[in-house]
Amino acid sequence: MKELPNLREMLEASLVQAANECGQLLGVDLYMDGSVAGPISKADYFAEITGASLIVGIESKEEYQGKFYMVVDLKDAIVLSSTLLGIPPSRVVEKQRLAIFDPDDVDAFSEIANQITGSFNTVFQPFLPRKVHLKQLVPQKYIPEEQKGNADEAETIPNGEYYLVKPKMVMPGFDLERFDLLVPLQLAVQFNVQERKQGKSEEKEQDQDDEYSADEIDGPAVLVLEDNSTDRRQFSEILAANGVKPVMAAYDADLKRLVTMQNVKAVLLGVANADEQELALCIKIANLFPNIPAPIIMCARQWTRASVLKALKFGAKEILLKPCSSEELSAKVMKYLPSS
Repeated sequence: MKELPNLREMLEASLVQAANECGQLLGVDLYMDGSVAGPISKADYFAEITGASLIVGIESKEEYQGKFYMVVDLKDAIVLSSTLLGIPPSRVVEKQRLAIFDPDDVDAFSEIANQITGSFNTVFQPFLPRKVHLKQLVPQKYIPEEQKGNADEAETIPNGEYYLVKPKMVMPGFDLERFDLLVPLQLAVQFNVQERKQGKSEEKEQDQDDEYSADEIDGPAVLVLEDNSTDRRQFSEILAANGVKPVMAAYDADLKRLVTMQNVKAVLLGVANADEQELALCIKIANLFPNIPAPIIMCARQWTRASVLKALKFGAKEILLKPCSSEELSAKVMKYLPSS
């Protein structure tokens, strides 16, 4: 089976966001430090698991229907739930050793898992608008020695082929072992549907790249990410007049390719009303390029106090109100670009 790059991109962005949100919930530094991915059968996956785990089903509704699964080592779940409950680290180590996971832990971990599912929704929905809505199912304990040959075991995760993403979750003070994602291949291919748009997007990006080529403008590049073609053109003309190379793209563009090829120094993100789905684009950009210090300037036709706070929380450095003057737009963007 070939690689599913769009699915992996979504899952990794979701995990980065989930780690960030859960870290804030727990009051600790929690982050993702790389991952591996690829196809695997259920039998091969569980053959490698020797310790107890918690399996959290995540149900996909709307057009793309099915379930995928988060598999968390029970000792890791104990760390997370105990941290949320405010239990001292020495006691957490003892709970790990004795595999103590009582009703309070179950409730605490369910709250954490619900936060993770919410983070997934935040990232998935801009990638697949109106195609997916995710709902967390009740976590179930999986103990290999007890469930081997048990008929109920097949009901936890059905037999078959899966797309596996194995991230490395890092939390200072504890070694987290397993935070895996298993997506049935049939559902994985649906989630990867973006690749059907790739040819069209690349053709459109090439046209846009030609309009302001490096030969015409030698200045720093700014990614102008805007679905409204009129606004996109206006933003780009203002930037070009200031010696900035605008790299124009719509929301479905191959952003990694554009940023890598153009050495982007900032992102101008234009949206309509700064609602939840549009604000999630800010998370998508920040999470897809964590190693590229490209500040995000977000521009919308209307803002509320809550949406401004969310945009800043999700990674935006500046807020603009459409329609904005060329002077205001230039000032906001140029302050983040290197001086010539």
